[in-house]
Amino acid sequence: MGYYINPKDMSKEAWLNIHGIPMMYAPVLFTDEIHYAVCLVDNGMFTAAAVAYSQDELETFRHDDGRPKTWYWADIDKLKEVVEGL
Repeated sequence: MGYYINPKDMSKEAWLNIHGIPMMYAPVLFTDEIHYAVCLVDNGMFTAAAVAYSQDELETFRHDDGRPKTWYWADIDKLKEVVEGL
């Protein structure tokens, strides 16, 4: 199923604005050892902030499926505070 950012005290977009580092393009690797790649996907009626916790997960979200996507790096320890089970 994957891991998604769902902070209790703010929107996922606000959390990414504070804690994320925007990327110009989708990354090639899911981690740089202190960050995981995060993909903010616009699903039309809602957005989802998916954590690329593995190379396979990254490749799934890198696939062009027509949905607008914005990429971020996010500190792994910060992600663990807002992603259950990560």
